[in-house]
Amino acid sequence: MNALSVDLGATNIRVALGDKEGNILRKITERININNGSKGIANQIIRIINSLHVDYNRIKGIGIGSLGPLDIKRGIILIAPNLPFNNIPIRDPIETAFKVPIHFLNDCSAAVLGEKMFGLGDGIDNLAYVTISSGIGCGAYVNGKLITGKDGNAAEMGHTYIDLSGALECGCGKKGHWEAYCSGNNIPNYVKF
Repeated sequence: MNALSVDLGATNIRVALGDKEGNILRKITERININNGSKGIANQIIRIINSLHVDYNRIKGIGIGSLGPLDIKRGIILIAPNLPFNNIPIRDPIETAFKVPIHFLNDCSAAVLGEKMFGLGDGIDNLAYVTISSGIGCGAYVNGKLITGKDGNAAEMGHTYIDLSGALECGCGKKGHWEAYCSGNNIPNYVKF
């Protein structure tokens, strides 16, 4: 049995077919298309998955690691600081299209879990994963458990206040967040500041 994985960021969507040992069998990367609105993102993912020409009878499930903050219970991106809309439905349209279990997590939570299972984190019970890309994210694996919190955002570090004077505005609209100073989208603003 194989699984599909989706990495949904603010700039790119990456879809890969993998096996249970963590080997990537096929993969596709596309720039995210925001022209079709919030529902268009799930449709883009569905189209990319279909382009892999996968035997769906051999697919155990689809794992989606998404930019956040999320509501993992409802399967939506609540607030997308680096996209032009919020409340983006992800899990349900994909589950309806492929009729397999969907596992929906913050992208950095998925990354730390992947590192734990297939990477340098094997045998380690305490890991943190930090990414600085379009935004800033973090995933945490503590005492042998993935830390998600009630909505899936427990380790969301990009929106931590680092400047109480609030000189620069984050993509989420608040001032003083780490992401407002150090993310790929906002470093130019900090340099101009």
